[in-house]
This record gives sequence, C-alpha cells and structure tokens, in this order.
Amino acid sequence: MSAGNEDVDINEAFDDILFGEEIGEKTGFAEGYKDGRTQLSEPYHLGYHRASQVAAQLGFYSGVLEYNLKANLFPEKVIDLANKLQGDIENFPKHNSDSIDILKLLEDIKLKYSRICSLAKIKFTYPEQEKLDF
Repeated sequence: MSAGNEDVDINEAFDDILFGEEIGEKTGFAEGYKDGRTQLSEPYHLGYHRASQVAAQLGFYSGVLEYNLKANLFPEKVIDLANKLQGDIENFPKHNSDSIDILKLLEDIKLKYSRICSLAKIKFTYPEQEKLDF
C-alpha cells in the first residue's frame, strides 16, 4: 500500500466501490448545477435583446396606426380594426407569464396589422423585419 492510502478503512473502500455509480451521479449533478448557474448570462442577454426587438416592432405598428388614425387616412371600414389593434398593442404583456402565450399574441398582432394595411391599401412594413426573426 502507498502512504496516502493507509488511513482508509477497508469498509469505506468497499462502500466506495459498491456505491461508485451513486457517487459519480451526485458529483456529476453538482458540477452540472454549478456550471448551469454560472452560464445564466447568455440566455438573459438573448431574452433581453429579443424583447427589445419585439418592443420596437410593436412601437412601429402603434406609430403607424396612431398617425393614420389621427390624420383620418384610414377608410371607414378599417378604423374599428385599427382601434382594436391599437388596444391589443397597448395591452401586450410587459412581463412573461406561463399562462400567456406571448409569441401567439405577437403573431396575431402581426396578422391584424397586415390585414389593416391590406384593407387600407397602404404599405407600411417594418423596416427591420429581416433582422427580427432568428
């Protein structure tokens, strides 16, 4: 035996061999948990930038709607739709919630905006559209 192993009890050595898989699992979990906790900044920044892009897009839609409503440029049949969409944009969730599907709401707003532009025969597409989708 080597000098470092003289203090090890034979029963502990056999227990280590017997429970080696469980020890390895606990060690692996502890290391993975530690690594996961230190790597939280990347998802945070991805979410932050995506939220900024969504806010810019909703702000653009809101600005186009507000301008056309105030200047009375929308046909009569589009005014109600534009007011409803303006309300949807204003009521868009500011915080993420498990009970609300934000992506579906955003997609609905995009479709309603496209419909309004089509009915009003105007072409106001978001200039940064190709940069938004991942």
